[in-house]
Amino acid sequence: ISDDSELYAHMNINYLRLDGPLPRYGDGWQPVVDALRDGAFFTTTGEVLIPSFTIDGAQSGETTAPGSSVTVRAAIEWTFPLAFAEIVSGDGTKVYRERIDLIDRGEFGTATISRTMDLRGRKWARLEVWDVAANGAFTQPVFFSQ
Repeated sequence: ISDDSELYAHMNINYLRLDGPLPRYGDGWQPVVDALRDGAFFTTTGEVLIPSFTIDGAQSGETTAPGSSVTVRAAIEWTFPLAFAEIVSGDGTKVYRERIDLIDRGEFGTATISRTMDLRGRKWARLEVWDVAANGAFTQPVFFSQ
């Protein structure tokens, strides 16, 4: 690392959803490996957090059967004023983006956002949240059974 190194943009952090307390080093890494394998985490630059995200109750890494009307819900926390959230989904051929304008949210806030939408025919969906300084967080996908 030198004075020319740009670390900030490459230092994204994964927040894991663990069933119990933080594992002790001496007990091994299996809970961490399991959470990563199962998609039980979100990635962030640090200024935007997504402590919970569900689609009809299914969390990231889980599978659910989408009906004609599903509810995408997320608890979010942020430092800088928000810009927008996007529900990103795909059908195996095309990627779809449903934007939620959040520009009216001031700095240092918390909120729960919710959107009811039709995701039939999609294979997966995830959430991104971005602030006005281009800091963001994104979840791993929820998968859909057909």
